[in-house]
Amino acid sequence: MSDEAPSEPAFSGIDLATSFLPSWAKPDAQANRHSPLVERYGDRADDTRDSGPGARRGRGGNSDFKGRKPGKGAGRRDDRRGPGRQDGRRDQRHDDRRPAAPVAPVLNGWSAAVIPDPRGIEGLAKQLKSGGKAYALFDLAFLILEKSERYSVQFRKTSAEATPLFQLSEDQSVWSSEAEAIRHVLSRHLEKFYRRELTQVEPPKGSYSFIAVCGMSDTVLGPPNYHNYQTRLRRLHSERFPNVPFEAFKSRVRMVKEPEFLEKWKAEQSSREEFIPVDAPEGTEKLPDLKAVASHFRANHAPTLIAPVADQTTVPGPVAVQLSDTGVRQFAQNAVLDLRRFPLPLAHIVGQELSAKGLQIFKAHENITYISVARPRHLDRQAAPVAEGLGAILDYLESHHSTPRAEQWKALVALRTSPADEKAREASLAGDLSWLIHQGHVVDYARRGLEAVRKPKQREVPAKTSSKKPPKPEVTEGPVTES
Repeated sequence: MSDEAPSEPAFSGIDLATSFLPSWAKPDAQANRHSPLVERYGDRADDTRDSGPGARRGRGGNSDFKGRKPGKGAGRRDDRRGPGRQDGRRDQRHDDRRPAAPVAPVLNGWSAAVIPDPRGIEGLAKQLKSGGKAYALFDLAFLILEKSERYSVQFRKTSAEATPLFQLSEDQSVWSSEAEAIRHVLSRHLEKFYRRELTQVEPPKGSYSFIAVCGMSDTVLGPPNYHNYQTRLRRLHSERFPNVPFEAFKSRVRMVKEPEFLEKWKAEQSSREEFIPVDAPEGTEKLPDLKAVASHFRANHAPTLIAPVADQTTVPGPVAVQLSDTGVRQFAQNAVLDLRRFPLPLAHIVGQELSAKGLQIFKAHENITYISVARPRHLDRQAAPVAEGLGAILDYLESHHSTPRAEQWKALVALRTSPADEKAREASLAGDLSWLIHQGHVVDYARRGLEAVRKPKQREVPAKTSSKKPPKPEVTEGPVTES
């Protein structure tokens, strides 16, 4: 992961039309191949039924996560594959849905929930309404989890004895101590609060046999026996490589004897860096080093920029998983990994927010949950006759529901005899399809293709059996005779 958080959210500009394409069918490989109308309903490569083993099922439904019992001999068949053979469907499921298990939580008394970026949800709703495709909610949840810019992480306190957290208003990062927050802000945003000035001093005297050089940045640190060597080493680590364990960083330092490194170090030591607060008046005493800067920042800026988290806080995804305290980052990453294994909680949130914007949720294909512009609705053409063009579309799709979308489009265009111009026929077909889709009579499944909504099967009502017990036979008493 990169240490830098992007300034603009990527989710708001997401393109659903290309998000689920296989690599060979990305837009750069399909450029200028079809007209815009054909691109909308025609030879779209996001029909993954012919893009590899197991692609037809996709990864978009609740049924994909149901456990399957292996049949007899399953273990032996797996053993016979050997290391050189692969099962495409099994490998795809493993790669897409089963990341490494998260480690144990590292924040006591806190929970972390992943929520989608509101601007991204707004963009999704617009594309779903304009495009007309039906997407599995699990697919959309996986799409959100692909990039941290597409979600936020909400930390909520669950115990009165929870680990204390502090949030920095400068970039919304979260830290386990005020000292860590100050170290972070001074390493990344120091120029916003302090000016640097160089003062010439005498170069260091003495003879030195070795010069230490950082193996990760080639920064000259100086002789290991010089008095400020450890200070420079730790400062470089905190400013440039805070995510790397210090011992691992230290092990990358190399010792060199070349004289040019010694001369470079002496030149650097001939000037001393001092700091002045940016809002200080002229004549203010300079701060001699970063330790003094940290003390000044704690006294003058920390009370307004660093605040303890009371009960909950919502942090942008890149900040939560990249820029915050190590424990906070790990905790947020665990929450994301849990959802990548089974994204049901996030899918529920996405479904609720998209449903509130007028989109419809329904189930199909082995109980997979989809969302689209309309709920599937069978069109009874005997009760409500339709135009010949619409009827032809429905007749074809009812008998070719498993045909790839590209072939469906070509066949539907071929069924049109008028107008004579091919572009005009495509435009007429696209208009009819759009009406059928937005009315719910045809569903355009993103990973499957066009399907006409069939007449629902009527459930057989079992014959009612009387629950009343048969009446007891009446007992007729004979005449009473006196003896």
